[in-house]
Amino acid sequence: MNNPWHQLNKRDESGTTEISAEATLAPESPWFDGHFPGAPILPGIAQLAIVRDMLRRHMAGTGGQIMVVAIKRVRFRQMIKPSDTIMLTATREPDDPSAYKFRVTVQNQVACSGTMVTAPGER
Repeated sequence: MNNPWHQLNKRDESGTTEISAEATLAPESPWFDGHFPGAPILPGIAQLAIVRDMLRRHMAGTGGQIMVVAIKRVRFRQMIKPSDTIMLTATREPDDPSAYKFRVTVQNQVACSGTMVTAPGER
């Protein structure tokens, strides 16, 4: 799913338990409009949207669709700037196949982490 907001590039899947992808953010991405003038950073909601898109892309490859029903224990630790390349990783929880622990990193530093709970369907 490539769009004007971000571009998902390389994708790697270890079976159905771990998914990873690389995303690039163009400086002209609408995510940076107004957040913040003169010192743009990627909003937290954008980071979560990119994780969601990675999971949707994975499910589309298996013939399924998902919607996000909950986001838990999210921590934002590092700023992401225009032109940064970010790495995304999501690991399916062994005791709850609808939940994925995720991590967003930039320059090998954790920028965001948490758990995203999904359900079948598209919203």
